[in-house]
Amino acid sequence: MINYTLPDFTANLGLNLFFVRLLREHPEMGRENVAVTSIYGCFPACPVNGGRTYLRERADEGAMERTFAILAEYGLVPRLTFTNSLADDRMLADPYFNAICRQAARFGGEAIVYDDAVGAYVRERYGLPLVLSTTREVSDATTFNALARTYDCIVLGYGAHKDPAVLGALEEPQKAEIMVNEFCVPGCPHRAEHYRHNSRDQRDGQMRPFPCKSGRPDFFDHAPGHPVQFTAEEVAEVAERFGIPSFKIVGRGVAFPTVLEALTYYLIRPAYHDTVRALVAREMRRG
Repeated sequence: MINYTLPDFTANLGLNLFFVRLLREHPEMGRENVAVTSIYGCFPACPVNGGRTYLRERADEGAMERTFAILAEYGLVPRLTFTNSLADDRMLADPYFNAICRQAARFGGEAIVYDDAVGAYVRERYGLPLVLSTTREVSDATTFNALARTYDCIVLGYGAHKDPAVLGALEEPQKAEIMVNEFCVPGCPHRAEHYRHNSRDQRDGQMRPFPCKSGRPDFFDHAPGHPVQFTAEEVAEVAERFGIPSFKIVGRGVAFPTVLEALTYYLIRPAYHDTVRALVAREMRRG
């Protein structure tokens, strides 16, 4: 089975749930052996959030509970993006962050983390399973195999997630997760700097521009053999050949049409792409 995690459970919740319903009510439309099992993200202005800066007004605990309850109704696991690379004891003590953890624990949530100390905190205090973020850039099997003793899942660094030598040497491939539509150019030298910039913005509560210095490939240009992005056929091949069950669709902070196209491409059979686009447009008109 190919299990996808989707972006994200606040800004794109309605769109994600539309696709989950579609796959369940019209399985003939879905690609073979594809399921959605989790949705990742964080509530606005959480200091420990990382990867993408997400500010706005903080959610109250009632809103958190409602969101997690909706996901639970669909049998979906919420994954919290606690990947701020600058997290410290002060940020871990933040009441809002702890309220998110507390509510997530009630609904079987998981934590995506960059820092081992953050992982230890949320596991020991709230019992949250741990997903090691791609921001740690785990790109070799030796490192993966060592970290797999601590982490429940590891998102592979995009520089190696199409390398058969790496994938074939994973001792616990069922713990691996692969990003299928990463936007960074291969070998981007500014990726770590960009993540750190976003972490600083999240911590400080302000958005400062970080223009991409390397350029970004267009999702719609992806093709077989792309060094970073996967075709749907390549996803199926990797899942079968290496026993890797988990795949991540990138899309936090990405324009709605691009997210829609990614979900349509990876989840829906090509014959139904136009049908699904029309259904989404109709849903949007209804408001």
